[in-house]
Formats: sequence, structure tokens, C-alpha cells
Amino acid sequence: MKKRLNIFCVLMLLLLAAQVVMTFVTGADAFAEGWREGASAGAEASTWGGLLETIAGLVVVIAAFFSFGCFVNFILNINRNKVFVWDNVLLLRRTGIGLFVVILLISVCELFNGKSFTAVYDNYFDVLIFCVFNLIVAEAFAIGLKLKEEQELTI
Repeated sequence: MKKRLNIFCVLMLLLLAAQVVMTFVTGADAFAEGWREGASAGAEASTWGGLLETIAGLVVVIAAFFSFGCFVNFILNINRNKVFVWDNVLLLRRTGIGLFVVILLISVCELFNGKSFTAVYDNYFDVLIFCVFNLIVAEAFAIGLKLKEEQELTI
């Protein structure tokens, strides 16, 4: 049973890592294009929109690494035979919320830059599903732990 859970967790970790890497790889072309445009435009003053987009990009990177770290800690807890503990609920919630922040900020930036809603949907909906799935699993863990605590109090 634990072996299957470990396999699924490693698979989910690999998929999450692949999604983060592919997001940065696909964004690298846009970054390089923007860099060239900025260099060819000369030393013009930066706009507030560009500053906000840069800050949002930094927050996205931090949130992505935070989510990844929380998910890794969740997998490590499972390998330590700590499956149904409150720490895992917190780690899964943090993973889901971190991914939600990533998707929200990326989507807003993409829409702000003129991308269509359907293009944003096609590019990032799979990560949103993973985010919601993490939150659902966290709540299922929380309900199970509450039931376990109530059962231990029953004589």
C-alpha cells in the first residue's frame, strides 16, 4: 500500500516539476523577446505596469518554489510513515494555495498583456486542476483526522 502511494507521490512530484520547468521554458522566449525590445527602445523610463509585472513575476517564482517545497515535504512525511497528521494537511493546503497564487498572477499578467482568455485557459488550466485537487485532498485529510480524534475520544 505504501509503495503504491510513494509511486503516485513521486509521479505527482515529477509532473509538478515538469509543469514548473515548462512554464519557465515557454516564458523564456517571451522574456528574450521583451529583453530585445527593451534594448532596442533605448533607455526609456520604466512604466508602472512593467514594474508591477516584474514584481508579480518574482512573486510567481517564490510561490512556485514554495509550493514545490511543501509538496516535497509532504512526500517526505509519507516516507516517514506520517500519513494522517495535521502537518500534511497544512502542507497540502500550502501547496494548493501557492499554486493558486501562481496561476492567478500569471493569468492576470497574460490577460494584461493582451492574451485571450481561451489562450490563458489552455495554457494554465491543468495547473489549476492540480491546485484544486491538492485543496480537496487536504480537506479530506482534515475530515479524516477530525473523525479519528472523535473516535479516540469515544469510549
